[in-house]
Parts: sequence; C-alpha cells; structure tokens
Amino acid sequence: MIHGYFDGAGRPRLTVSLFGNRGETTIDALIDTGFDGALCVPIPIAIPLGLELYGDHTYELADGTIKQELTYRAIVQLGEETQRTEVILTESEDALLGSELLEGYILEIDYGNRTIEIRKSLRNA
Repeated sequence: MIHGYFDGAGRPRLTVSLFGNRGETTIDALIDTGFDGALCVPIPIAIPLGLELYGDHTYELADGTIKQELTYRAIVQLGEETQRTEVILTESEDALLGSELLEGYILEIDYGNRTIEIRKSLRNA
C-alpha cells in the first residue's frame, strides 16, 4: 500500500520518483483525477533529468482551452512499481499526477481523516 498526504493547503499529494537519461529525482505531485495523462512535471525539474522526447499530446483544460504540448518518456516509480510513461512539461510550479498513472490502482482519499491510500486493484494484483 502507498500512502499520500495532504499539503498545507489541504490538497492531496503523492511522492513519486522520476528517472531520465541523465538523472533521477523525487517529486511531490498533486493528485489530479481530472488530468487523464500520467504525469505533468515543472520544466526546471525535468530538464536536468534528460527526458527522452517522445511526441506530442493535445488536451483540453478545464476552461475549454485546447493545448498541444510536447511529451517526453521517463520511468516513474510509484511505491515499489516502476513503469515507463509519458510526461508533459509545465511552466507551473506543481507536478500533477493524473489518472493514467493510477490505472490498475484503487485510490482512496478520506478528507475527513486526512488520509490517502493507493493499492493495487485486485483485478491487477
């Protein structure tokens, strides 16, 4: 089981490790179930890792704006599991962990008790 936490602003977060061709880092990502990608990482964190250019991705923001961004490949470690996935770079200060990275997991956010648990779905165990 993986445990997340709530930041000072009451937002759910999860710590993940990110590996590129030239380095690795650990980031605290905001859990964003409205983001259907895997991971969105601030540019200053991503550049030193030497992420591999992969392609591009078109997506729609909550306000209806359509954006097209370059995507990169990286290895992401979530708990004990690692997977190769697409990463979008952002000018934001926050990394976002999206629903694609949570595929095969059960996410339980209990705002009342301030707990976050992620575990493998029985279907994928």
